[in-house]
Amino acid sequence: MLKNLTLLLAAAFITIVYAVDPGKHSPSLHHSSGGLTLDNGVLRLEIDPAMGMRVYHYANGQAHTLVRAGANPYTLGVNGKELKNFILNASPVRLSPLDSLWGTGQRLRVSGTVTGPLGAEIIKTIYIDLYDAFPGMALIKVIYKNKHHTPGLRIDKEINGRFTLDARLEDTARKSYDFWILQGGSYKTRPDWILPVTADFDHLNYQGPDYENNEAGGGLPVLDVWSRDMGLMIGSIEPRPTLIALPARVAEDSLLHISMEYARDSLPFNDEYRSISTVIGVHRGDFYNGLRSYAGIMAARGLKMITPSENDPAYDAIWCGWGFGPDFTPAQMIEMIPRLKEWGIKVVTVDFGWFTANGDFDSLRQDIFPRGREDIRAFVKTFHDAGFKIKLWITPAIAGPGLMAEHPEWLMEKRDGRPYKMVKFDKPFAFLCPAVDDVRDYYRKLTRKIIGDWGFDGFKADQEIINSIGNCYNPRHNHPAPQASFEELPALYKVMAVESFKIKPDAILEVCPCGMFPSFYKMPYYNQPLSSDFNSQWQIRHRGKVIKALMGPRAAYYGDHVERHYTPDYFASVLGVGGIPGTMAVNRAEDNYAVLRAKYPGYVSPERDTLFKRWFALYNKTYLSKGRYLNLYDLGWDKPEAHAIEKEGSIYYAFYADDWSGEVELRGLADQEYRVYDYVNDRLIATVRGPSRIKVDFASYLLLRATPATPGE
Repeated sequence: MLKNLTLLLAAAFITIVYAVDPGKHSPSLHHSSGGLTLDNGVLRLEIDPAMGMRVYHYANGQAHTLVRAGANPYTLGVNGKELKNFILNASPVRLSPLDSLWGTGQRLRVSGTVTGPLGAEIIKTIYIDLYDAFPGMALIKVIYKNKHHTPGLRIDKEINGRFTLDARLEDTARKSYDFWILQGGSYKTRPDWILPVTADFDHLNYQGPDYENNEAGGGLPVLDVWSRDMGLMIGSIEPRPTLIALPARVAEDSLLHISMEYARDSLPFNDEYRSISTVIGVHRGDFYNGLRSYAGIMAARGLKMITPSENDPAYDAIWCGWGFGPDFTPAQMIEMIPRLKEWGIKVVTVDFGWFTANGDFDSLRQDIFPRGREDIRAFVKTFHDAGFKIKLWITPAIAGPGLMAEHPEWLMEKRDGRPYKMVKFDKPFAFLCPAVDDVRDYYRKLTRKIIGDWGFDGFKADQEIINSIGNCYNPRHNHPAPQASFEELPALYKVMAVESFKIKPDAILEVCPCGMFPSFYKMPYYNQPLSSDFNSQWQIRHRGKVIKALMGPRAAYYGDHVERHYTPDYFASVLGVGGIPGTMAVNRAEDNYAVLRAKYPGYVSPERDTLFKRWFALYNKTYLSKGRYLNLYDLGWDKPEAHAIEKEGSIYYAFYADDWSGEVELRGLADQEYRVYDYVNDRLIATVRGPSRIKVDFASYLLLRATPATPGE
């Protein structure tokens, strides 16, 4: 695992992504009076004389586009005005060879000039790199130059990947905004990560925290928009998080406008300015292929995801003690052991409340663990002796009253010199600056204590505030820029991951951003993502596909507690997408934390006990979370909703609809005979030859297994 945690140094570039199988796609370059055309059989990129850009995707011998002409996708705002109408340099351009961390490829360099504010001559140069290892992918770097060093220029903002999209370019009968979109912004309202675009669609997708509006920020710096015919993706591939926004808005013209914007706060522009690295991509189907390509690009930059081993305990079903609330007792949790064994659960989580104060995580509550270290070590040993792994709840990068008093020099400060302070569950805390070496060393030692000394098998890093962190203006930290704190938060998670795996190679590291889109930049440093405070079964399922696109088709995706929004269908939603089921149930109603009991009661009724035994047993029999997620269906346009998992030669299908009567397509089957089972009810429903369609009737869900028929069956 440790080899996956080493960051690689890489140059900053912009990438155009194509989710297709590897192959030979040699680029060709064509000149005309209309500009330049770069074409490799997967993508066609047209650059007009004003340096506008259109992107096409080839499929089935046809070129498709969603992009309206006239877009100015890469530009700057200078002195309050946007640079427009660059004049493309007419000098000859050609492709030149490349060899870099992405492999071999070809580079195109184009430039143009515009007269900006104060009469300044500004040159824009775009480098477009196409790599053999990523068919259709292109890396674009944009450099702006104040040619004559005209004084008085200041950059207000940088704009990248700006396009105006119109679904009618593919079919005039459609609405102009007839798209689905994946957006990576994080919001405390916990919206769907993928959703249909509407006439009033308007989301900023800012990647930094917004404390005034109580938004924690972070997320995925990507937008992916797709129609029935093609998809277009834009995003940042910077090696560190960047304080950009990715606005997506249906404007008064009823067209969808997308871009990446980076506020530069009147940055002096005396000589040269280099843009951030961004990605543009085309693909077929929903977001999955685009995100898999994005993950591959970022892995080459050093942000490589952890791939759990076949027997990794991160795949095991989970029980969390949060059902007892913050004032749990060790006896309450230990009393659950026989029931957890009956259900087949193998991992336990100690949740919020075990510490003296939120952020003082090296100090145990005396009313829970009176003898301190001795008691907590004995408590952990009890679960180990019973055959369980056990995780401990924590929130990195915060300080409680004790740590604040001991190390005030570690605290982040606002512009006015005051520390950032918040209150959670009536417990105050402040933010530690993750860019400070002593803070990272503190968490290194804390990890050694919790994993190495107390004996825990991993962490549950929780709260929405872990997703990103604000700018730090503490003068004692000597930051090169205030955003150093924001950029270095993932490094804190890296410290904890490296130390955890050094002590226990099979450590379980769970990160829960409380329903928001998780920060991509922390993903390489944990091995158990989750649906995280889902608001619907649909959120469990589409979040699962997003996570497996980013973290790998065998990612150990946890479906979170069934009690979050209790329904018997929870288990079908989790298992069907290759997820891991979990619960925070308690034995008796009076033991259930009153706050939770009012929202989503978690005590075990006889009916729930029977249900849990059945579904946890089915999970332990199939372990579909260890299978390989197959991108065979479009979550936006295919009906009914469908998912597929390949495991041990069989394909497991999951179909979802309120009420369905009709055919479903069993995609991905080879040209051979299969037995198709309803594996929940252990019932043979069809014998087919792949690929195939079968007629079914179901309400809510249908889970199927297609297994190759053996000779003589």
